[in-house]
Amino acid sequence: MLFGEPLKWREGELKYTIKKAVETSEFWRKRFNESVESFSVEELLLSMKNTRITPKDLYNIEEVWPSYIKNKSVFHTILKTSGTTGKSKLIPFTMDDKKRLARQFDPWVEEYVEDGDVIASFFPPLPSASGMMGFGAFEIMMPRVRYVQMPLQLLRMKELLIRELEEISPTWFFCLTTTAYNLGFMLPEGMREDVRLILVGGETLTDEMAQATLENFPNATIIDAYGCSEDGAPAYRVVKKGKTGEFKMPHSILTLTPNEGEYYDVHITKVMMEGELTGLPIFNYAIGDLARVENGKIKNIIRIKDVVSLAGAKLFLDQVMSIVFEYPFLKDFVMLYYPLSRKNPRPKAVIRVGYEGRKPSGIEEEIRERIYEGNNPVRYEVEDSKQAELVIEAVPIDEVRKGLPQKPGKTKRIFIAGIDI
Repeated sequence: MLFGEPLKWREGELKYTIKKAVETSEFWRKRFNESVESFSVEELLLSMKNTRITPKDLYNIEEVWPSYIKNKSVFHTILKTSGTTGKSKLIPFTMDDKKRLARQFDPWVEEYVEDGDVIASFFPPLPSASGMMGFGAFEIMMPRVRYVQMPLQLLRMKELLIRELEEISPTWFFCLTTTAYNLGFMLPEGMREDVRLILVGGETLTDEMAQATLENFPNATIIDAYGCSEDGAPAYRVVKKGKTGEFKMPHSILTLTPNEGEYYDVHITKVMMEGELTGLPIFNYAIGDLARVENGKIKNIIRIKDVVSLAGAKLFLDQVMSIVFEYPFLKDFVMLYYPLSRKNPRPKAVIRVGYEGRKPSGIEEEIRERIYEGNNPVRYEVEDSKQAELVIEAVPIDEVRKGLPQKPGKTKRIFIAGIDI
């Protein structure tokens, strides 16, 4: 299943991308054995289908990195990301990557930017990819706006945060998905009403969480960017009150292969324009994320860090998020995950939800039943086979993250025993 309308691109762009990768990267030289000069677009796509690259492959710098990066022939910086492997990956990022990001951003920037807009960015700066990409794309496009990098520590200091935002009067926010949601409860009404656009990324966004965020930002539109260090922002969608748009892929190819039910594995191909030298060529990159597809359309993209295994079943964070944020009195939640091990013969997930005011009667069992209703494999593994455990805990909002590690600007939902706790 292909997304990104690749057949509408000029044939030369795909040819150039593959040709340059073969010329400069030993990894791709071994995988594309034939000349691409005479290939049609369909033949190029077929040749890509027969090869791929994984996150673990990216550690093989000597083979994967193109020669112009290894030889420092072009200016570049290094982005650092852990992703699904637990060990930091180093991703080269060139000026042409900035230009490419600008093209990925351009459709929605063209529609929504206004002269004089002020962007308050809560994306982490270098070596994190998100901050560099957000700033870099706008630097290339050069719209008549002001871009302000916010100190991430202010997210823990409400009064100082409000004072800082009062000085800059933002009309846009750039932030992680949960940061946007939390800002809706921290900021005064007048400030929230001034926000016209919120760019979110880095975490799974469900319709329920998006609409809950927009309730607190009544004049805002959400741009949900599916971003990754390896390919910038390969997809995005526009979310407004009561309406969620389709994912669009301006300059990338997303290939989906069946995984389980309505879930598909996501593979990303990065396409360069003639003459560009981007930091990292990738074809069918098995990023590890999952797309939920309904009626041939991508309904959501779930980051792989947002899935836990309960014996033979998978519990998806977006499913839990969809349920929790339908209740206006539930303001936050985390999942504590105890994977299968010698000391733990049954994998266990503890979903801790935080309520405001008095504890709602029966809320734990209600959430459990709704999870089972939408995920029969989880119900089977927990209730029938008894090979896994699922615990629902409702606690006061202040106790949801008590004792759990937190980093400014980063919002973790899943905490794994032996790693995070």
